[in-house]
Amino acid sequence: MADYIPISCSLYDVLEASAVQRVTVSLVLSGINAERHVTILDLYSKERQEFLTARDVSTGDELTLRLDEILQVTDRLTNRVYISDRC
Repeated sequence: MADYIPISCSLYDVLEASAVQRVTVSLVLSGINAERHVTILDLYSKERQEFLTARDVSTGDELTLRLDEILQVTDRLTNRVYISDRC
């Protein structure tokens, strides 16, 4: 796996607020040419990397993603788009 590149604090704040409010968001991930509609369940750090766990809205599957894989977050309630930038 590639070295972890920390995401910006502002994007982390968006992800954290979405987790607390259980808002459905759309994620665009590196290497995937489609959006994933998820509800973020938790954010955590492990071995100097940051992750989130989320529930896929369409399948109900729980997934774990490394935060630096996220290219874009869209709040499905407000349609605000947040682009990933690095620290």
